[in-house]
Amino acid sequence: PDYTYREDFESGSKAAAAGGVTLLIDMPLVLTVLSDMIERKKKEGERLSVVDFSFHAGMMMPEYVEEIPKVVSLGVKSFKLFTTQPFKVDWQGVRCIVEAVSRVDGVTVVHAEDDAIISEWVAKVRDEEGRKDVLAHFDSRPSEAEGEAIRRLIHISEETCGHIHIAHMTTTVGTVLVRDAKERGISITAETCPQYLVFTRKDAEKQGPYLKMTPPLRTRDDVISLWKGLADGTIDMVVTDHAPGTKEEKEVGWEDIWKAWGGIPGVETLLPIMLSEGVNKGRITPMKLVEVMCQRPAEVFGLYPRKGALREGSDGDLVILDMKKEVTIRAENLHYKVGWTPYEGMKVVGYPEVTVLRGEVVAEDGRLLGRPGYGKFVPMR
Repeated sequence: PDYTYREDFESGSKAAAAGGVTLLIDMPLVLTVLSDMIERKKKEGERLSVVDFSFHAGMMMPEYVEEIPKVVSLGVKSFKLFTTQPFKVDWQGVRCIVEAVSRVDGVTVVHAEDDAIISEWVAKVRDEEGRKDVLAHFDSRPSEAEGEAIRRLIHISEETCGHIHIAHMTTTVGTVLVRDAKERGISITAETCPQYLVFTRKDAEKQGPYLKMTPPLRTRDDVISLWKGLADGTIDMVVTDHAPGTKEEKEVGWEDIWKAWGGIPGVETLLPIMLSEGVNKGRITPMKLVEVMCQRPAEVFGLYPRKGALREGSDGDLVILDMKKEVTIRAENLHYKVGWTPYEGMKVVGYPEVTVLRGEVVAEDGRLLGRPGYGKFVPMR
């Protein structure tokens, strides 16, 4: 319910509906989300949301494990934690949380960067070299930080038999590690985001703080590896990591990148980017798109088959697409509060025409037909 100057349930869900998304899983950001906050968020969502919604709990710390059964009783079985600052859980704490979450048959979602490596590089780039340029943030978070964290998480999952989900994976090394873990039968799943499939560090040289995010953008080779990981099933899903900041929160980064907000808006452009860059460029098949954006997210987070499927007993969510429609993305045509998009001016081929939620049309050809309050909380099973 806080930080609504960036986005709220109404604006975010309108963007989702217009972009062909019928369910949001809201992630904790800055504030800790446990039972009391979940109940507050649920009331806000039921009052304002145009599309259906669920929640990730977090920011998890070892001292919160006693809250886990109560959170589960509210219909939330996904628990987010970080292995680096500012919400760092040490590795012993990670193991403790994974064990506790596994006892309720839940999933631990992890922002996977090794804090020791990050701290070393931040000290070098920011403190010793005194850099404030737009690429300093990227240089302070090397790919080996993600690789080391994923390596440790795989070991914890193997020892505890707990399900760990790697959030917003960005690297070749991470993809290789997850592929190997899956081949060995370890309970690891992973996601990536459109921004990591489209942009590279070179784009950040042009867009500067507007492409500051954590983890940062990587190289063209990493982009290729991520697409391959999607195609072969190593990466289970594509999500948004939708975390918009205002233009003012971004602009300060031109002078000092450390002061800029690290996150981008992405929910309304999720499907168009994946249609254009994925399906229409032959990187993934239409059925793979359905798998990574509908079926697998619902399966991993306990929403299947109510969501993620079209069959008897499911909710009747669907999107009608025009696979040949050409659109130039403009922020003025999107529904975000912050009024900008990193995809400004990008031409996409393939666009959602009609969004149907529980049998009702909530968006058609860019027009919003759904009303705030139509969205319902969907519990995880």
